[in-house]
Amino acid sequence: MVRSVSKTIFALCAFFALHAHSAEGGPNFPPAAGGANAATPMATQAPKTTSLSIPPFSALKLGSDLTGWTFQPLRGVKKTTLYTVVNDAETNQHVIEAKAVAGAAALGVRLDVDPKQMPSLRFKWKVGNLIESSDPRTKEGDDYAARVYVTFATDPGRATFRERTENAFFRTLYGETPPRAALAYVFTHKAKLNEVIVSPFTSRVKKIVVDADPASVGKWKSFERDVYADYKRAFGEEPTRISGIAIMVDTDNTHETASARFGDIFLSEK
Repeated sequence: MVRSVSKTIFALCAFFALHAHSAEGGPNFPPAAGGANAATPMATQAPKTTSLSIPPFSALKLGSDLTGWTFQPLRGVKKTTLYTVVNDAETNQHVIEAKAVAGAAALGVRLDVDPKQMPSLRFKWKVGNLIESSDPRTKEGDDYAARVYVTFATDPGRATFRERTENAFFRTLYGETPPRAALAYVFTHKAKLNEVIVSPFTSRVKKIVVDADPASVGKWKSFERDVYADYKRAFGEEPTRISGIAIMVDTDNTHETASARFGDIFLSEK
C-alpha cells in the first residue's frame, strides 16, 4: 500500500501541492528537499505576461548546479535519479543529464500560470536508451526514459467526493494537498504516437505519447504542445491554473537503467 501510494503521490507531483493561497494570492509551497541536488524554488510568475521565464538549463554551471529547480525524491524509493548539468557536444549547450538505475526522482519548478493565456509548451530531450520491460498501462511497467510533467492547481470547488477523500488522506500522510491533475508528456515505444493513457496509479494523471519511435534514441527531439488543448482533450474539462513543471527519468518499477538529456523549457502565448 505504501509503495503504491508513494508512486501515486509523485505521479501527481505532490511537491507542487498548494496548501492554501496567501493573502497576496500566491501559492504556499512546501520546502525543497535537501542534499546536493537541492535548489531554490522559482518565484511565482505574475499572470499577465506573454512568455514565462523558466530557469534555463543552458545558463547553469557544469556539475550539480540546479539553481531555480527543486530536486524531489520519491517516498519509499531507495535509489534516486541523478540530475547533472553537462555540456552537450552536439548542441554545444549546457543541458540536464538524468540517469536512473532502478530508481526515481524528479526535477521541478513551481509556477502559477493561466494555461489559456500561455498554452504553448516547448521542450526538447535526447533519450539515451529504451526501457525494454516498460508498460505504460501497468504499475509494474510505469517507467519512462523521458517525461515532462505539467501539474494543475487543486480547486476545492470542483473536487468530487472521491477527490476530497483522497486529498484528506494525502494531507494526513504527507502534509500536502496534491494538484487537481497532471499531464505527462512521455517517450515510450510501447504505445502509439499521440495516444492518451491514464496512469495506472491514478486517474488524475493522463500521459500523452509525444514520441513512440525507437529510432529516436540518441537523437535530439523538439516538441511544441498546446497545454490548454491537451488538457481539455485528456480530461474533458477546463483546466485550473498551471502549478508546476517537472522532468523525470525513472526505473524504480522495472529496475532497469535509463538516461536522457533535457534542454531548456519554454511556456508562452501561442
